[in-house]
Amino acid sequence: MLLRQATMADLPQIESIIRDGRELLAAQDIDQWQGSYPNTAVLVDDIHQGWTVVLEEDNEILGTAALIPGEDPTYKQIDGQWLTEQAPYLAIHRVAVSSHHHGRGLAGELFQRLFAQIDHAASIESIRIDTHPHNMAMQHVIKKNGFTETGRIDLAAAGMPGTIDFAYERLTANAKSAHLTATPTIKSLN
Repeated sequence: MLLRQATMADLPQIESIIRDGRELLAAQDIDQWQGSYPNTAVLVDDIHQGWTVVLEEDNEILGTAALIPGEDPTYKQIDGQWLTEQAPYLAIHRVAVSSHHHGRGLAGELFQRLFAQIDHAASIESIRIDTHPHNMAMQHVIKKNGFTETGRIDLAAAGMPGTIDFAYERLTANAKSAHLTATPTIKSLN
């Protein structure tokens, strides 16, 4: 398997994986991704920005994620506490794996390969991610891959006011003690 930056040639496979993810969430009565998000324009912008990565095997895309640098507007306000303050981080959004390969641990493989690359970026101190409160499968993958629950965020900055997601953060090998907060004491998010 190979983790690489996506190109526009990958868009049809990425859209198919996102569509499959949307259908799986709908089948589980989870309202995440049930509207127009993420749409083609968002996916195209992610690719043009250089944010989209794909997990590929034998010329087939098995998984995708957007790895976005800089301050994420949805993470400015949190009901809880991030593990870091004023530290450079990456946000992972739009994670999805092929429905044709469920059960292979692809989301975990995608995360592990991302972490290996991110740990080589000396300027990145943490990784942040969020997911829907009812998306138990994603919560499991997030926690299994070393993220800490940090609180809840409102997705108003992403155009979905009143949508509350669970937020998580994972320190990288380059986290600086000056940017660490006290370990958060979060009430159970479930």
